[in-house]
Amino acid sequence: EAHVRQWLREKAHMPEEADPQTGLQILWYDSRYHTIFKSIFSVEDICKLIPDESADVCVLEEPEHLNWFRAEGDSWTKKF
Repeated sequence: EAHVRQWLREKAHMPEEADPQTGLQILWYDSRYHTIFKSIFSVEDICKLIPDESADVCVLEEPEHLNWFRAEGDSWTKKF
């Protein structure tokens, strides 16, 4: 997370978004590495981590990891 915030400040020139208190909210989810696929997949419903009132925009890094083996719950495409 520190690396992302540093990049926002220094490379993207977005100091407001880089502020951890008032800027971009970064969430992490529990996941597991699957050797056969050489990939990481979520082991929880990520949509439950985000309150509905905060679900206006979601930036997904490698969103396919949330689709191939999706944990139980609504799809993130319904939430956002």
